[in-house]
Amino acid sequence: MSQKVSVFWFRRDLRLEDNHALFQALGSEDPVLPIFIFDANILSELPEDDARVTFLMQRLQALRSRLQTEVGSSIGMYHGKPAEVFETLLKQWDIAAVYTNRDYEPYAKDRDQKIEALLEQHKIPFHHYKDQVIFEKDEVVKDDGDPYVVYTPFMRKWKETFEQKGYSRFPSEEKLANLISKSDLPTIDLEEMGFRTSDIEVPDYNLSAELISGYEDTRNIPSKEGTSRLGPHLRFGTLS
Repeated sequence: MSQKVSVFWFRRDLRLEDNHALFQALGSEDPVLPIFIFDANILSELPEDDARVTFLMQRLQALRSRLQTEVGSSIGMYHGKPAEVFETLLKQWDIAAVYTNRDYEPYAKDRDQKIEALLEQHKIPFHHYKDQVIFEKDEVVKDDGDPYVVYTPFMRKWKETFEQKGYSRFPSEEKLANLISKSDLPTIDLEEMGFRTSDIEVPDYNLSAELISGYEDTRNIPSKEGTSRLGPHLRFGTLS
């Protein structure tokens, strides 16, 4: 049995900055073991040159390198069915708690319920937090508690709620020294998972003042570089 750790599970939040669950994990009593699982249930449906898998791998390797250089830590990278990966982790580590950010897709919700049930058998708490959205579904509703079915009144209520509550920042980047001091955590490459590097490159996003000021005029003109390219970065949480 290895040392006692809190586990932080990366999913759609591939960043070290302003990461809610990572922030909470780093504030716990135990060193934090960060992990990422290449979910075999999802990957089995994808082509071998899927651009998303290449992007995930490149992003994770960049984060691993940064952690190894800056704080002598890393990210454990696994390939398999999540429940089976956690069964292995439970044998290798004395896990105090598992932290992650919520995912709202049907498969993800079912997966997380199964992981929570598995951890409960070992009396290990499963902490999950709001991170990839500003408001969850029950936070912007009609006065009687029912959900909106028309966009415009929902939009108005959303803006009103945002003006009242704003948003919170979670400076996880300031606590990285609380990660586990182990830089040789398990890793994996595309070939081992049956993939190869895609020819499609995911471009960096652009949030320059110039692009934003001209966005209304250029966003619908295909010949101009008028969009932010934020889509995949929001999808995988490379920025908050």
